[in-house]
Amino acid sequence: MHAIELNDAAGFGHEFLRLTLLQGFQSLTKRDLELLIFVLLERDGAISRSESNAAVALRLRVTAAKVKGLRRDGYARWRALVPEAGDTALQRIVAGVLTDANLRSGARHVSARSRKDGFLAIRIEHPDDAQQFEQAIVEVGALPVYERNREVVAVRFDTLLKIAERWGYLQPDPRRITAELEKMAPAAEEVADLLKKDLGQLRWADVRRALNSLGAKAIASSAEGGLKGLLKLVFPFLPG
Repeated sequence: MHAIELNDAAGFGHEFLRLTLLQGFQSLTKRDLELLIFVLLERDGAISRSESNAAVALRLRVTAAKVKGLRRDGYARWRALVPEAGDTALQRIVAGVLTDANLRSGARHVSARSRKDGFLAIRIEHPDDAQQFEQAIVEVGALPVYERNREVVAVRFDTLLKIAERWGYLQPDPRRITAELEKMAPAAEEVADLLKKDLGQLRWADVRRALNSLGAKAIASSAEGGLKGLLKLVFPFLPG
C-alpha cells in the first residue's frame, strides 16, 4: 500500500483555500469538503483515476463502496474542477479499460452467449469515466448493455469501430488497414476476400465488414492475441 503524496502540494492547498473561501467560510458541509478533497486528490494525480476502488480504499483506509460514492458524488458536485476535452477524455478512458487485465476481469461478468455474439466485456469502476464512455456508445447509435455487474458494460466490436471512427482514431486509408490485417491474420477468409479486390478500388465499407467479422470471431474464441492486435489497429494509442 502506497502512502498518498501530493504532486503539487502548493497548487492543491491554493485551490482548496480558494474554493472554500469562495463558497463562504464554513458554508461548505462536511460532505462537500470530503468530495472537494477527493476530487482535488484525483486532479493532482495523488490518486489515479485508473486505480480500482479497492486499491484507493486501502490507501484512504475506507471501504470500496465509500470510494465509489466519493467518485460518483464528487464529480457530480465538483465536475468543473477537472476540465478535459471530450476526445482527450475518451482516449484516456479507452486506453485505461482496454488492457489485457481489465478485459480478462470484465469477461468474468458477461455470459458466454454474449461473447459468442461478439460482445466485449469492458469494466469501468470510475463512475465519471463510465458515464462518459456510455455517452460515447449512445452517440454512435448503440446502447450500453449490462449483465451481472453494473461496472461491466458489454459492447459489440462494431460499436467500438464506430467510436473510433467518430472520434478520428482509426486509420482512414483502407489499403493500409488491409495490409495490417494481412500481417495479423493471413489465413482468415475475410482478409483473403479483401485481397481479391483491386486495392486501388478498395472501399472503407469492405474493410469495415472484415474488421467487424474478425473482431467478433476473436471475442467469441477468446483469442486474446488476435483481439489485442485488432483493438490496437482500431485504437492506435493503446499500449503495445
